[in-house]
Amino acid sequence: MRVVIGVAGTAKNTGKTTTLLAITKCFHSKGKNIFLTSIGYDGEDFDNITGLPKPRIFVPAGAMAASALSLLQSSDAEFKDLKYTGVNCALGPVFVGIAGTSGKVVLAGPTNAADLVSVIDFSPENSAVLLDGAFSRLSPMVAADSLVLATGAARNEDPRKVAREINAIYRVMSLPEVPHQNCGDQAVAVGGEVLRISGGLFLPGQGRKMLRDLDLSRTYKVLHVEGIVNPSVFLEVLDALGVSKHTLSESRSPVLFVFDHPIMLLLSGNVILWERVLDQISRMGFGVCVRKSINFLGVTINPYTLSQLENGKYEAGQVEPREFLDEVRKHTQAPCTDIVLEGPHILYSWLETLM
Repeated sequence: MRVVIGVAGTAKNTGKTTTLLAITKCFHSKGKNIFLTSIGYDGEDFDNITGLPKPRIFVPAGAMAASALSLLQSSDAEFKDLKYTGVNCALGPVFVGIAGTSGKVVLAGPTNAADLVSVIDFSPENSAVLLDGAFSRLSPMVAADSLVLATGAARNEDPRKVAREINAIYRVMSLPEVPHQNCGDQAVAVGGEVLRISGGLFLPGQGRKMLRDLDLSRTYKVLHVEGIVNPSVFLEVLDALGVSKHTLSESRSPVLFVFDHPIMLLLSGNVILWERVLDQISRMGFGVCVRKSINFLGVTINPYTLSQLENGKYEAGQVEPREFLDEVRKHTQAPCTDIVLEGPHILYSWLETLM
């Protein structure tokens, strides 16, 4: 069975590549076929902004990788059986190949979900597809079945603030899938109507416009917001409903808010606001779910810090690893580990649920 796992960093230098390397080693040790690709451009020797060294992407012999052709050809992994995927990226056509020997590679892959799915289709059925991504280019991760988040002191040196962001993301990622009987047009059959809001809710004023278009004489069972949703814009909807005492339903039966995918809720605005949104939905007696969910495996924590000097150059440092990890754990419900401090066994336990 094919599993597709995304690894996304919340910021530069949060240990995403180190996490990806550990995941690769885990599946390789279990004899699993490995297929590596990237959402965008990753794996270079030095960060192209900070100039600091970073680990390249390790590819074991026999594994497959999808990247720009020029990058595969220049890799010391000696890729063979190169095939064009029909997809192009910023560095040229994306090819897939098999590593003739263990080595390192720079990955440059598709930046949209449709192209990513096309590339994934080249992976063997019984393989672990590993997606190297970032929070700033998260949208193609809708193609993933599971997600590991990488964050740490480079995101914020205050562990409580890191934990607060993790909690919001974890809560969004944990939203249940829509019950089958309420899915799509079938909601009409159970005594209500579906209101579809197309084009998302991510621009100021879109929430108020949606309310103006709402026909409160109808009994809505499902309100399906398609596309990207910004939490502050969605709060416009909830705040207006609360002030005007609207219930969206003549019978006062619970209305189900349906979003396309958890990732669609994390692409715009301050993710921390989603905790307020979800709390308010609950207080109003409504339900909330997603059409397709994702398996949020856990969070890797990195104590690495980054500071910019007066001359414009960057300097690497770190906070005390154990104190930082313990403080994050104390204030979050999500499973967390520092794979350098604690070793990879906790991360491996998350992955074993997929094997």
